Amino acid sequence: MKREVQAVKFLLAFGVLIVGENAMAQTKDSIKTRQIDEVVITGQGAAISKRRISNTVTTINSKELEKVPSQRLDAQLSALVPNAQINLSGGQAGSTSIIKARGINSAFLNSTPIIYVDGVRMDNMNTRSAFGTSQASAMSSIADIPMDNIERIEYINGGAATTLYGADAANGVIQIFTKKGSGRGTNYSLLAETGFQTPTADFLYFKRTKDLLFENGYTQKYRFNMNGKSGRDFGYSFSASYLNSSGVQIFKQNENQKIDISTGFRTKLFEGMDYESSFSYVRNEYKHNRNGNLGGYTGLWFTESGASKITGPGFNNRLDDLTDQEFQAIRDYVREAERLQDNAITVNRFFTSQTVKYKPVNSLNIKLTGGLDYRTQKQNIITTNQYLSHTTGKPVTNQGSISNLTRYYLGITGELTAQHTAKARDFSFITTAGAQVFTTEDYQVSYSGTNVRDGAKLVSEAAVKTANDFLNQSVNYGIYLQENIGFKNKAFIDLGIRGDKNTSFGKEVGMQFYPKAGLSYVLSSEPWMGDFFSTLRLRANYGVAGNLPPAYANDKTVRFLGFGGEQAAFFGQLGNEFLKPEKTKTWEAGIDANFLDNRMNLSAGYYNAKTIDALFYLRLAPSYGYSSNQLFNIGEIENKGWETRLSLVPVRTENTELTLSGSFNTVKNKVLDTGGAPAFNINGFSERTIQTVVQEGYPVGFLRGYYGIFDDNGVLKESIPLSYLGTTIPEYYGNVGLNFRYKNFNLFSSGSYQMGAYASNWDAQFRFLYGASDDNVPAGEINQNGRKNWLSFSNAFIEKTDFLKIRNIGMTYTFDLNNNQSLTAGFNAINPFNFAKSSFDPEATIPGGAQGQGGATTGGISYATYSAPREFLISLKYNF
Repeated sequence: MKREVQAVKFLLAFGVLIVGENAMAQTKDSIKTRQIDEVVITGQGAAISKRRISNTVTTINSKELEKVPSQRLDAQLSALVPNAQINLSGGQAGSTSIIKARGINSAFLNSTPIIYVDGVRMDNMNTRSAFGTSQASAMSSIADIPMDNIERIEYINGGAATTLYGADAANGVIQIFTKKGSGRGTNYSLLAETGFQTPTADFLYFKRTKDLLFENGYTQKYRFNMNGKSGRDFGYSFSASYLNSSGVQIFKQNENQKIDISTGFRTKLFEGMDYESSFSYVRNEYKHNRNGNLGGYTGLWFTESGASKITGPGFNNRLDDLTDQEFQAIRDYVREAERLQDNAITVNRFFTSQTVKYKPVNSLNIKLTGGLDYRTQKQNIITTNQYLSHTTGKPVTNQGSISNLTRYYLGITGELTAQHTAKARDFSFITTAGAQVFTTEDYQVSYSGTNVRDGAKLVSEAAVKTANDFLNQSVNYGIYLQENIGFKNKAFIDLGIRGDKNTSFGKEVGMQFYPKAGLSYVLSSEPWMGDFFSTLRLRANYGVAGNLPPAYANDKTVRFLGFGGEQAAFFGQLGNEFLKPEKTKTWEAGIDANFLDNRMNLSAGYYNAKTIDALFYLRLAPSYGYSSNQLFNIGEIENKGWETRLSLVPVRTENTELTLSGSFNTVKNKVLDTGGAPAFNINGFSERTIQTVVQEGYPVGFLRGYYGIFDDNGVLKESIPLSYLGTTIPEYYGNVGLNFRYKNFNLFSSGSYQMGAYASNWDAQFRFLYGASDDNVPAGEINQNGRKNWLSFSNAFIEKTDFLKIRNIGMTYTFDLNNNQSLTAGFNAINPFNFAKSSFDPEATIPGGAQGQGGATTGGISYATYSAPREFLISLKYNF
């Protein structure tokens, strides 16, 4: 209750802000970059002024990014993107995130936006892989996207803005542009950052869990940057950084070491032709402890879920009631169990983008881009006999195992774009045409061995060896055309279309087309508007974007499995020769206003998005002879809501400036039609327990379980199965922030909030089962029936997940030195404050993945998942 009251007070204090712009407040420089004539690229095929387009584009520059010292893209953007919600599903290095903008467009496919770096498509897998360990523990490819040489990031959140990206852009697009040289001279910078980490214990049920599993950790980072220009025609940049973090779990069970090297350059080949190039290499090594319960001992399940009662020798699971002697015994057990775990992940990632720009005449620009993203991820889990003997209490000598999973990803992108400009009296024309091809290959190998001696590191030393592999390949070809017509530089019509053909389409499906049309009217350009508005623009558009079906889902297959030591053929998959992408049709209308001498910037809009041809599995009649289900385009999903953002500058003088900012977004999500497909789960466990489910007439991923009704004595009298228990999609969400500058001193803060969603406290339900807690359940039920009905009233463990989290509080002071040199001292507090209505961390929910790799998820189940730690960092940056 206290957390809820604190959250309400904080939200009231920021009430004027919750219709705001970026969650990070802006400096004067970034205010200028938001002006209506800023040039953007994302969603347009080539560079174009914001005033001419009918949608909004969020632009985040390098100065804003540096204020948030995060080591991964999604965490850094979580409080910077005003109209999207980005939540890390766990606090461990490499954890997946759940990214939602304008609701959930698909009940089958993940909602992560596609990501480009310098025009090259990146691996954005944000779910467990095909051979991933479980729904509760997954590693994200976003965690190692290069971060240290970024010039700016552009983000568009769907609809007409993403039409030119075609068949795989319904969830939005993030595009990163890297540095390739400064305007003059050469600039160098050296950064040293260090600090300590402390576990976020706000949401732990037992106070002593912190003493059992956690400790304070340290982190340090060093970075060198060079950005410059030689002569008129050659620009260059280079960045190298090293991160070392011990994590906050005992025995460094989530330590992280990361190397990030990036370079870029541009040069003029000859008059009218330029060449740009960028390279990056990332090596990311980390340990990833187990979430949830994978069988046997797992730290948070043992402590917070009360499973210490049934694990090993068995303990009193009411940890805070233990005597010192009892606590020391359980502490010794836990420390040895944690010490003996060995779960390591190593990622190597190489990226390159090559671009040639040709301008044969002033009115024509041609750009050719090619590049690749190559990523390998190796996960190694060693389970020793010593670990099994200790955690089970039963000595074993022949059950040790080694499990390895290696994933190889290769993505290749090629794109040719031409843009022509023309004028005819009061009219201006910008014509853009292009063609794109991208191909992806995802190859995974799982190999393991059992009956391994302790000390062995290789599967070759196992008595029993098994192996399996997985291959996913697809190729997409696309063409697009866009015409932007302007009248007197104040009224614009934006028309475009994209056509796509993909190898995952059925053979009877031809090229799929995605049209768009939009209007932009800059009212402030009218002479009768006066000077009150610096800019005032009305915008409206309609557009279509898609979600690709998974590779091979269209093919009829035969499975070859061993039987009796010989080859044997079985029916595999029926196939669907009419399989096509999901299409999200969106119309939106809005207003962008800048007034009070640029002291207030407001953007507000309404959207309505309907996904047609949504992918659902249908069960086949037994007469078909196929045991597996088949994907069909039979569903419809609707999302609608408001997007608003505001930045306000109440104080602005020569030496002082205060900027307040925030955003307020709404969404209503509903599955309109499943085409006859039965309800299915996208996260959770069996129907008898708790699931997040897709069902006609309800939001995607709603909580479903047993609804218990208690009589006047608190005794269970009725239990209704398969009941609706709440939506996991928040009805309201957004960001808040502030920035204060006085001369060379800066103070800034950013945060995120949500309201209207629910989640299951699965840990609390287990605590009740194992007798670690009597919360949530009436005493009458416990006295009469004990714990046997623990699954018959899952509604008793559903909690609202309203929260306000302050992501970052920081300050910097810059000392101006001689000869254009400066020294900046900084302090940051990462994740310093949490205000939540739920007793558990509302973000730390198991990521799901019941639909497999790339499947849809909305979170919604809190189950033995680590929260992100707090970090307190000091830094020195020397610019010269």
